[in-house]
Amino acid sequence: MTDNFRTAATACLAQNKPAGELADCIAEHFPDVEVYREDDDLIIKGGSRFLVVRRDGPDAFRITENVAVPSTNEVDAGGGRQTTLNELIDEIVTLDD
Repeated sequence: MTDNFRTAATACLAQNKPAGELADCIAEHFPDVEVYREDDDLIIKGGSRFLVVRRDGPDAFRITENVAVPSTNEVDAGGGRQTTLNELIDEIVTLDD
């Protein structure tokens, strides 16, 4: 499933689109995680963990992990850590475990 998801996720974000464009791809391939858009950001919930994802460049995303309530405040202020699309996909896969 991961290879299919990786292919679909790459296709969804092949252009420089906002991270929120990935919501439908994640929902389709990982029905056990909750995913929704907040403006151009993406919020993913798996178990008790939340990932907040924002596009930071053509193959770059800024992500923060929250344990309680998701908030875009950290990425709004430029915080979080930078990651590539492949690293982001790996993070999503671990949320689904």
